[in-house]
Amino acid sequence: MNANAMATKDELFEGVLKLPRKQRAELAHELLRSLDDRGEDDPVEVEAAWEEELCRRADEILSGTAKTTDAFDAIRRVREDLRRRRVSGDR
Repeated sequence: MNANAMATKDELFEGVLKLPRKQRAELAHELLRSLDDRGEDDPVEVEAAWEEELCRRADEILSGTAKTTDAFDAIRRVREDLRRRRVSGDR
């Protein structure tokens, strides 16, 4: 590819695969964000959405319809998952 030509998707992909894992993840995150045509999230809308979500969750807990998990069990499962990832090298 000459300096004036635009790289093809396949050429870009091959180049990106040569990046360290963390840089590939950062690039993937940025690419996914670029697909969001809304641009930056409006803080007021984000706050309103979180308030709605928290109220919904609180209602589920108070009504007994929420599926809950014991905190100690959740922490144990996360630790097991992290341990498996470290052993397999999948970080």
